[in-house]
Amino acid sequence: MTDNGHPHTTQHRDGVRVAVVGAGQFGELHADAYRANPDCRLVAIVDRNVERARAVAARTGAPAAYASIEQLLAAEQVDGVSIATAGAHHLAPTIAALRAGASVLLEKPVVLRADEAITLADAADQAAGFVLPAHILRFAAPYRELANRLAAGAVGTPRALSFRRHRTIEHDSLFPDVHPVLMTMVHDIDLALWLDGSRPTSVTARQLRIAGRAQPAVVWAEVETDSGSIWSFQVSWSLAGAGGLPDALEVIGDSGALSLSLGARVSDFGPSAAAVDDTLTPGGSHGALGEEVRAFVDAIRFGIAPAGPTLGEAIDGLALAHRIIQAAESSATGPEPHGEGRPA
Repeated sequence: MTDNGHPHTTQHRDGVRVAVVGAGQFGELHADAYRANPDCRLVAIVDRNVERARAVAARTGAPAAYASIEQLLAAEQVDGVSIATAGAHHLAPTIAALRAGASVLLEKPVVLRADEAITLADAADQAAGFVLPAHILRFAAPYRELANRLAAGAVGTPRALSFRRHRTIEHDSLFPDVHPVLMTMVHDIDLALWLDGSRPTSVTARQLRIAGRAQPAVVWAEVETDSGSIWSFQVSWSLAGAGGLPDALEVIGDSGALSLSLGARVSDFGPSAAAVDDTLTPGGSHGALGEEVRAFVDAIRFGIAPAGPTLGEAIDGLALAHRIIQAAESSATGPEPHGEGRPA
């Protein structure tokens, strides 16, 4: 049975047939993860820029490329689809895939608006397949280790969770129509809901806007829950270069604390002078994305509910994200957004 209660009995003797919709940077990483998984076959890449789709297909060994999911579904029988497009374009291809009987690995945020979340949930309830929200940190070994220790009672009942996640200035030009809460803080919102298990009751937040930027440069938020615990979130899009500040998480419990600082542990001092992502999407091993893809493929292969967040949990996280945005915008400092970068 899948997590929505529907049986999934398709046999996959030749491997689970998968396709990737969205041939951008993260779509290409999805394709690489499928290519590395021996239990699936990457059959196609889909992108409205079909030349880009063809280039990614050629590099990853996918035999076909299409300009739309409608073309894909008319030509191919697929068991699973990764949706790695921009968040504003998640809903339509997900519904198309579900209606065709496929399951969906859906990048975060699963959708951007509350009405879209209702439509998505209804479509998933009626489908034979399932939707696995791609909250990648649920599959990252450091976060899983922290979660295991917390569940084992290492620090007693969690009383306060603190999150810090800073990104580069370029995020503002890369994602001018997506609020940092939906693009960046959403990771930590999902972690808080997963690690604590409490329900949010009250939200306070502030954001800072800087002239010339489409989105807030800084967002700070605090959430109180029905168990009495407190969650604190810090997000910014202000780093001048990558690798300057590691992502941080602290859990304060009755009898101790857990702390996690996640930054690149491998550095490349060759011509690229790059900080290497060796935890989430490394090129030389499975990493968190590989484990996420493994959970998705195995759930289809064996007809079981996928390990990881449920669609309902992702929608709960989206609801909290919108509460934080509303609170932050009601107390915003700095200039108002203007021009084409104004958030929807």
